[in-house]
Amino acid sequence: MNTLSAHKITLNYHKKCILNQVSLSLHTGELVILLGVNGAGKSTLLRVLSGILEPQSGLVSYDDDPIHPLSPAKRAKLVSLLHQDIPYCTMTVLEFVLLGVAPYLHFGQIPNKTHHTQAQNIMEQLSLLPLQNRPMNQLSGGERQRAALAQCLMTNATFLLLDEPTASLDVRRQHEFLDLLTSLVQTEEKGALVSVHDPNLALDYASSVAVLSQNQLIVVPRRQGWEHELEHLLHPDYSSSLVCSPSFRFHWTSSKQNVPN
Repeated sequence: MNTLSAHKITLNYHKKCILNQVSLSLHTGELVILLGVNGAGKSTLLRVLSGILEPQSGLVSYDDDPIHPLSPAKRAKLVSLLHQDIPYCTMTVLEFVLLGVAPYLHFGQIPNKTHHTQAQNIMEQLSLLPLQNRPMNQLSGGERQRAALAQCLMTNATFLLLDEPTASLDVRRQHEFLDLLTSLVQTEEKGALVSVHDPNLALDYASSVAVLSQNQLIVVPRRQGWEHELEHLLHPDYSSSLVCSPSFRFHWTSSKQNVPN
């Protein structure tokens, strides 16, 4: 089992504290959901964990070895980040997916036959093979998300960090994407940290939930009664109008409304 850890991470931006003494351990075989309101620092935390941003204090490590001293190419082989904004571009899906092998290429090299075979296998796994010659700017939101995930998988990174990958997807596509990610985590010996807005997705898919609030992080593992622990943690930012029903689903309500069963 491999571990990606953040230990007492503090990061300030323009004299504003974004992360304050944040700690987290992500293991292979786990899908951890990251919750927090807009501006809470979720994207910043993911970029710190990927090594793109270096904190003012604290340590990010892969199996106890610090990752920030590593070159970008070496970090990319360990941790892959799927950004919120996937570019609308004219390159084909195959060309976009093959960008994932960049950490393994020297200057001037191009992907070889082995890389193309790997890309074909990953695209088949993600139901992208029929789209391989289509430009990225002609794909639906769900197709573009799968293409971005395929690019991440091309790095062979152990840990996948996904920044709001379901934000532009309808309900069906959200569940299809997270079903697929859950399967990859379980079968490919990977770990995933995924930021989302819907706490019900956390209840459906998470091994544990990390709540980022007021610059600090609290992790709640899946266990009996964890729904109400999450409800309590989310109230300061979401207000007490966000409640967990007796059927263990989150709903937005008011004091004058009955909570649905």
